Amino acid sequence: MPSVGGIAPPPGISPGIPLPPFAPPARPAIQTPPPKPTAAAQTIKVEVGEEVEQERRKASKKTALYAALAALVGIGVGFAAGGAKERGDRGKAAVEGAAALEKDVRAANEKMQELNEKLGAAAEQLSRKSFPTQLTTDLGAINVPFDATNLEGKQIGSLPGRVMRQVLGFTTSVQDLNKTKDSLKNLLAAAQGPVEKSWKEQEEPVVNFSVVFRRDGDKTLAELVPNKAPFPFGKDWPAKYTVSRLERTQQGVKPADKEATRWTKGDIAGGDLQALPIDPQSVAAFTSEQIVFKLRGALIDVRQLLEGKKDDPTSETPGLIKEGDDLANELHKISLAR
Repeated sequence: MPSVGGIAPPPGISPGIPLPPFAPPARPAIQTPPPKPTAAAQTIKVEVGEEVEQERRKASKKTALYAALAALVGIGVGFAAGGAKERGDRGKAAVEGAAALEKDVRAANEKMQELNEKLGAAAEQLSRKSFPTQLTTDLGAINVPFDATNLEGKQIGSLPGRVMRQVLGFTTSVQDLNKTKDSLKNLLAAAQGPVEKSWKEQEEPVVNFSVVFRRDGDKTLAELVPNKAPFPFGKDWPAKYTVSRLERTQQGVKPADKEATRWTKGDIAGGDLQALPIDPQSVAAFTSEQIVFKLRGALIDVRQLLEGKKDDPTSETPGLIKEGDDLANELHKISLAR
C-alpha cells in the first residue's frame, strides 16, 4: 500500500526513511581546515621549543657533570680511604716494630751492663798487678746482640725522625763496640805472657837487651839487640853470651844468633863482636810497660764507650748504656699507641 503523502519507490528498491515532501537534497559537509598559526604564534612555538631543548641540553649537561663529580668524589673517597688504610696499616706495623725494637734494645743494654762490670773488675785486677785471665774468655763469650738485622721488618721509616736517628746511631755504635771488644780480647791473649813476665822482673830485674857496635866506613854504629838468655841484673854478669842480630841475606833480613863478648874496656867496635848490657829500667817503657799501658788504655776506651766520658766537661758523652736506655724509653712511648 502506497504511503500517504509520498511517492512509492520503484519496484525492487526497499523503502527507506521517508523524505519530507519537496525537501531539497542534502549537501555534503565541507571540512574547514584549521586556521594557520600567525607568525607570532609560530615564533612563540619555535622559541618555546628552543628553550625547552636548551633546558633539556642543560639538564643533560648538569646530569653528566653531577655524574662526573659523583664519580670523582667516589674515586677521591676511595683513594683517601685506601690511603688512610695503607697509612693505618703502616702506622700499626710501626707501632708493633717499635715494641719489638724496645725489647731488642733492652736486651742489648743488659749485655752492655754485664760487659761493663767485667771490664771494671779487670781494671781493678790490673791495678793490683794481677792479670785478668778470665776476661779473655768472657770477651769471647759476650756479644752485644744488636745490628742491622734487628731493624728488618720494623718499619723504622715510619718512626719520628729524631727516634729513627737514635736507632741508626745506636746500631752503628753497638757494631763498633763489638769490634773494639774483639780487638781487646786479642790484645789480652797476646799481652798476658809479656805482662806477667814484666811484673815478675820488677821484683827481680833481668837484662833483656844489649847494645853491639860495628863500623861502617869511618862511622861507628850501635845496634839494640835482645839477649837470647836474659841474665839477672843484680848478680854476676856472664863474660860471653848470645844475642840475636838482624843480618841481610839473599832471602832478606833475618835474625841470626851471634856470640858476643861483654865489653869491659878497649875498642868497642874492633875485633870480635862485643856487647854492652842495658839497664832494664831504661827500656821498660818500650817493652813490657808499654804493653801494660796499651792494655790499660784499651780497657778505658771500651768503658768510655759504655759509660761515656765524664772527666772533661767540654767533650762529655753520655755513653752507649745511657743512649740505649733513652732509646728504649722513646720506643716504649711509641708502642703505647696501640
